[in-house]
Amino acid sequence: MAVGRISPQFRSTVLSRCPWPARNLHTTTTLCQQSAPEKDQDNKNRPGFDFADLVRATVYTIGIAAILSFFSGSRFDDLRLVPWNFFVHEMLAKGEVEEVVVMSDSDIVTVRLHPGAIIHGQLAPTRTFHMRVANVQNIEEHIRREEEQLGISAGSGVSIIYQRRSNWPFLFMLAFFSYVIFRTLFSLGKGGKRLTMPDIYGNLRKARYRIVSPFGKSGIPQIKFSDVVGLKEAKMEVMEFVDYLKRPDAYTRLGAKLPRGALLLGPPGCGKTFIAKAVASEASVPFLAINGTEFVEIIGGLGAARVRDLFKEAKRLKPCIVYIDEIDAVGRKRSGTKNVTTFQSGEEEQTLNQLLVEMDGIDTNAGVIVLASTNRAEVLDKALLRRGRFDRHILIDLPNVSERKEIFKYYLQKVKTSEQLPDINYLADRTPGYSGADIMNVCNEAAIRAASLGKDSVDSTDLEYSLERTLCGAERKTTSVTLPEKERIAYHESGHALVGWMLKHTSALLKISIVPRTKNVTGMGFSQHAKTEKWLLSKDELLERMSMALGGRAAETLVYAYSMIKQFGMSKEIGPIAFPKEAGGDESTDFLRKPYSKYLQALMDKEARQLIENAYALSEKILRSKRSELELLTKTLLERESLTYDQIVELIGPPAHGPKGLTHTELQFPEDAGSGKEI
Repeated sequence: MAVGRISPQFRSTVLSRCPWPARNLHTTTTLCQQSAPEKDQDNKNRPGFDFADLVRATVYTIGIAAILSFFSGSRFDDLRLVPWNFFVHEMLAKGEVEEVVVMSDSDIVTVRLHPGAIIHGQLAPTRTFHMRVANVQNIEEHIRREEEQLGISAGSGVSIIYQRRSNWPFLFMLAFFSYVIFRTLFSLGKGGKRLTMPDIYGNLRKARYRIVSPFGKSGIPQIKFSDVVGLKEAKMEVMEFVDYLKRPDAYTRLGAKLPRGALLLGPPGCGKTFIAKAVASEASVPFLAINGTEFVEIIGGLGAARVRDLFKEAKRLKPCIVYIDEIDAVGRKRSGTKNVTTFQSGEEEQTLNQLLVEMDGIDTNAGVIVLASTNRAEVLDKALLRRGRFDRHILIDLPNVSERKEIFKYYLQKVKTSEQLPDINYLADRTPGYSGADIMNVCNEAAIRAASLGKDSVDSTDLEYSLERTLCGAERKTTSVTLPEKERIAYHESGHALVGWMLKHTSALLKISIVPRTKNVTGMGFSQHAKTEKWLLSKDELLERMSMALGGRAAETLVYAYSMIKQFGMSKEIGPIAFPKEAGGDESTDFLRKPYSKYLQALMDKEARQLIENAYALSEKILRSKRSELELLTKTLLERESLTYDQIVELIGPPAHGPKGLTHTELQFPEDAGSGKEI
């Protein structure tokens, strides 16, 4: 067959479909030939792990597996162990033993028999047997003694060989395995680039941040400022920072300096990270997000190096925003402060020092704003909190009643609801102390329950169920309560309700129940009160709260009593002397360090005991005078298991001192709402 000239079209087709490198083709034509520059470019762009590397890796793996199976596999996995008496009477006495091998570092002795040895009238299945001994140092003495008793002369005894196990196979295996690891690290880089030790360490020194570009897509959910509800003041302050970067000239022309950073403070679940996500979506500048735990590692110096790398990238992209979540991981107080119980390693201090320098040091540049969030501001170093680093401290606290209304409206719009929904004011009053995350969980739990029951929408019973589930936990349906126990629980909860109902300064009662729950201390019932959002409490208010708590919760009375004496200075004998807890302190440090004498401590105990006795006497007086109401509440609670505010009003009338600031419209829920029935 004649070979003709190949057309250019056919050549290009073959080149595009050629599965192997062009240099491996051996033809008489220029079908797959390349020039020298093209070959060099091809070598640069080759992936770092080709077929040859795959073959080598496979060979290495098989070799290591073979070494492991040969050397590290225990020599005594399938032992043919024989007892001492069997060895003496069936082997040694019959002259079948050729030698005994003793390993000085093992309690296993190897017994080798003569070829063709007979054991129990049969040919031995193997020549090697093993025997476990208590002390290998005396094994030869015992064998010689048995030989003497068997009449074996000293010159005819079995040979005993002592050996020591060698570690060279394991050392060889370790060296070989280390060689394979370092060979792989040094030879496999990105794009086929050979890595060196500085390159490996340099990769560890890089900060693990996420860049949210204003012109590209990112994995962070697109949250707008319009989605941030219930945080008006905090949102306005954060929006100012975004405006600083968008319009810096509007501020600098008046001589104003752009702020360096803002610290978001507040309890967990209040929306600190949520606001940061909104900033990342709304800002028209690059946004670098990183967690505080990403800085510090075991290797020394990596934390400071990662801080430098982070701010180096921020300065390159300026104007930009750097967000550090959970900054208390790297911003704790350094050693030498008053809080001696706070321990911090040298690596964490180096990381903090580098962060301080980058935020406000000699070599700082404008155009980089740092946002950080934490729920433990009391443990942060003072140098980190000063103005010039974090110019604004934005408090994001638990939402009040009006803010909880906005949050409920926002999250209820995201679920399919029916027309039979409770008033938003009622939901806001039922959730004092709830954060935004808690309210979101309430709405989500209601939607989950409605879906599990096959409903088309979420109604009031679902919301009531989710409120009680998040407040007190799920119902303990497996808990068996006897009738006398149930009666005692009903008296206990009725005492709470009635004392609080008759006093002036107690919180409004919302609901009482004797249905066992998982979050209770005893798990036997609960009474829910609408906490009034007051920051200043008088002595009468605290005493009445103690009286209500003494209906069953004696632990809370101790807290109130000692707080009135020790922190608020409301004792006549001690006077206006306060011993508040230090910021960030706990009960253990407060127990170890007491800035008062034993006499004063005894006086505090006496005063607290007197306060408790007075509060208890007040609660007893109310319950004696309202004994009929107590019996009626207990009887009804035993029948229905749960009573709402409206039902208590029908039984014993309205509270003695009015509704106590309730803002909701009185609603009559269905009787099955949170009544403990099966769903």
